[in-house]
Amino acid sequence: LIPAGATFWELHLAITDSFEWGDYHLHEFCIGRVWDRNSIRIKLPHPDDEDFEDEIPPKEESTTILSKHIFQKLPITYVYDFGDGWEHKIVLEKVFPGLAETVYPQVIDGKRASPVEDCGGPGGYEELIKAVNNKKHPRHKEMLDWLYMEEGDKIDWEEFDLKNIEFRDPQAEYQKYLRAVNR
Repeated sequence: LIPAGATFWELHLAITDSFEWGDYHLHEFCIGRVWDRNSIRIKLPHPDDEDFEDEIPPKEESTTILSKHIFQKLPITYVYDFGDGWEHKIVLEKVFPGLAETVYPQVIDGKRASPVEDCGGPGGYEELIKAVNNKKHPRHKEMLDWLYMEEGDKIDWEEFDLKNIEFRDPQAEYQKYLRAVNR
């Protein structure tokens, strides 16, 4: 759950916090087809960004309000870690009045353990699960070491616990971002 007045930056933090990811990869939202230069892109400004003449300039993520775009019929995709290629379809499921005493964002349900960051995207995550679960897998020991696990340690790949999710303060995180890119 996220308030109607939330920015795309706030949605980005809610997603990465929900996945318990470190938020150290590039990301962007795309309204329209992903990777189409004519689609609307929403992202944080970065001094190293290159502009292409045939490209629509991106919108600023920290000031672009989600509700101004979510009601359109165009698909919205959130892409995190361009190397691993995590793509998330953003879907408006329901609109209801928020309650004044309720703290947002909220995760109301989930399924499976969060994918491990830097594992190689969806395919890499599935391969990681196979390697960790199978002692005969050629990368079994390597993946255990990478996850700081010992032989015999177990991961419940189906576990999902709402109590593990902690949301960061969007304003404080944006100030950290600005300090980092202006160094």
